Amino acid sequence: MGTGQTLITILALALLSLAVLNINRGLSSHDISLAQNRYRLEALSIATSYIQQATQYYFDEAVADSNNTAKTDPNTFTHPLELGFEPTDSMQINDFDDYNNMVKIDTGKSSVIYRVSFKVEYVDLSGGRVVPVSYRTFHKRMTVFITDNYEPPLIYRETPAGKVKDTIKISFVYSYWFYN
Repeated sequence: MGTGQTLITILALALLSLAVLNINRGLSSHDISLAQNRYRLEALSIATSYIQQATQYYFDEAVADSNNTAKTDPNTFTHPLELGFEPTDSMQINDFDDYNNMVKIDTGKSSVIYRVSFKVEYVDLSGGRVVPVSYRTFHKRMTVFITDNYEPPLIYRETPAGKVKDTIKISFVYSYWFYN
């Protein structure tokens, strides 16, 4: 074998090695992307289950009271500054707004630990948008925030500065309906 054939063989092996490394790098980035999507989907599933759980409770403490004859008057509902656990609740959820400012730690099926926090507020429709208000209405919005509990984060965004922890955020409006 001559010098030319040896150089061509070495060049072919170098190109083959480079191709294998690129394929490996591509597969690795796809694995990371798939894992990220799996964690995001799991977080979304946890948020959805909390939303479904929250809708099983009464809209407000005043609605739960069967002796309250003013259930159709929003002024009998919990004051916007007092959303969350009432002193009489003994840390047991009994109405929708008890979720306000609550923080829970939940473990998904993949054994990833998530931090789940809630915000509940009165909302109204203004200019085609749902906006928070400082008065009582027949509509409350719950926002669920989920992050993972790891450093470096499992759910993140890439920025020029590096990985930044990302938050899954879901909001929905729960309304009180009554019939005369």
